[in-house]
Amino acid sequence: MCSYELLDPRPIEAAKTGNNRIFGFGVPVYGIEVTVPVLAARCTYNLDPQHSGGDAETAAIEAALTEELPPSGAVLATVRADLDAIGAMAIFALRRQGVDLSAEAKNRVAAVAAADTFARGAWPGTRPLPTTENSWPEGGSSESTRELAAMAALVSDFKVPLGVRVGLMINWLITGEEPKEYRDRVEKERCELIAAIESGEVKTQVFPGGMIASVETTHRAATMIGYHLAPIVVALNPAFRFAGGEPHRKFTVCQYTAGYADLKAAAAEMSSLWEDGWGGSPTIIGSPQGAGSTLTIDDVVRMVEKHFV
Repeated sequence: MCSYELLDPRPIEAAKTGNNRIFGFGVPVYGIEVTVPVLAARCTYNLDPQHSGGDAETAAIEAALTEELPPSGAVLATVRADLDAIGAMAIFALRRQGVDLSAEAKNRVAAVAAADTFARGAWPGTRPLPTTENSWPEGGSSESTRELAAMAALVSDFKVPLGVRVGLMINWLITGEEPKEYRDRVEKERCELIAAIESGEVKTQVFPGGMIASVETTHRAATMIGYHLAPIVVALNPAFRFAGGEPHRKFTVCQYTAGYADLKAAAAEMSSLWEDGWGGSPTIIGSPQGAGSTLTIDDVVRMVEKHFV
């Protein structure tokens, strides 16, 4: 048996104390998508093909199908409680139990991996935004894919103990059953998103050349909105909360598929020149975890444009 913990990427004393507690258990800490270098270095092993491994086409949940099992009694830890990381924990648990995945379970793994790695083929071009008549357009991240939205909301719910989330993820992978309260929640959120789009509360802009769209909103579907406008999205959440902490400005920059911009180079330059802590993968980067960004949308757009390929 393994236990599950969420590492805290914030550069504050409370985070350091909490992380020291986890690393002080005296057992191996097996990281899953631990994208903060200082924390990844403290892990016995870190399963992170997209970020540290530079393999943008392989999600952690896929790698967990064949990766050597973490040692019994280890702590499985991540800094991002999303479908990919929690799904990888669930796969390790199922393999340890000797469970053979059915074809349906494998399809659910593939759906999570495709959403996480943006493996959807070429960008389909500009499309209308969600409307009352078409509330769940095709494509987008796990939060904006109707099939995955409820489970994505569940695994990111910091109010639910991490071990419980892993257990519910195991159940979904095997049975396809999702908690009704989260399905109801995401359907309600989608209605609220459509109302926000129609009222102008969601702020969007397409920059000259049509390659980059910015989206400013607190809604989780920012990337989906952006991908309806351009192949590269600069998303700003002005009141992002990490695990229920204080709200702060958080940027996420992503591209529909690799090849539009060298996002890792853009992140490295922003981290070097402006704001230490930017990082990510070839398809998605972000501002420092747990710290409010001081950059503007125009700043980030200019840096991404500088690294067009």
